[in-house]
Amino acid sequence: MNEPIHVSQRAGVVSVFLNRPERRNALSLVLLQQLSEVLSSGLGEGTVAVIVSGVGGTFSAGADLADLSGTLADLAMDDAIEEVTGKIVRLPVPVIAAIDGPCLGGAFDLVLSCDHRIASADAVFRVPAARLGLLYNPRSVVRMRQRLSRETVFRLLALGEQLDAEAALRAGIVARVVGGSSYQAAEAMAREASGSKGPAAIATKQLLNAIDASDYDPAEWEALRRKILSSPERQAAVASEKKRRGR
Repeated sequence: MNEPIHVSQRAGVVSVFLNRPERRNALSLVLLQQLSEVLSSGLGEGTVAVIVSGVGGTFSAGADLADLSGTLADLAMDDAIEEVTGKIVRLPVPVIAAIDGPCLGGAFDLVLSCDHRIASADAVFRVPAARLGLLYNPRSVVRMRQRLSRETVFRLLALGEQLDAEAALRAGIVARVVGGSSYQAAEAMAREASGSKGPAAIATKQLLNAIDASDYDPAEWEALRRKILSSPERQAAVASEKKRRGR
């Protein structure tokens, strides 16, 4: 039996695949635990970007119904998804979601926590929480509302509407829709990220996270900006760029 998470690494790009094709990559508690462990300890020092995708032409069918009971015990699923999304947000490198086929339920929460989302033309998005008699995790709803319009969140959660790739692009759920493999497009973008690393790149992601969380302190970030402005890493980057331009 395959492991529920498959990890590969090439040139500093770590690819993390949801690997339960027989269950359409459903998010079991075991899968989420393993994913959490990979995000905690499976990234080497030379990692420049992370790609999260699914095998078999499907991103994920959402929470595995085999792990749900329709009782308060199902809070364990919410907590497991919350743990994974929190770790994705806190990773210091860019995290790109490559989405093929269905991205349903809790998997939508997972991709929305990524920094950038690329979808193939056959991608579809749906969060059928209300149809299952569920008030979706309020913490997740807050994050969704910080990133998406109220109308989009209402369509997804209250109406249970399914959005295709083009509708998701218009709603700001994804940044790009590609005709071929979303993974190949994500890998090309991740390779570009190798040129933007170090304190400035890390601080930029942290600043965006702080703004999303309404935790932005102007004085704190101005002090960090000035520190980075005269850092050895920046001086080396400027010198390298001058050399490249022949100046």
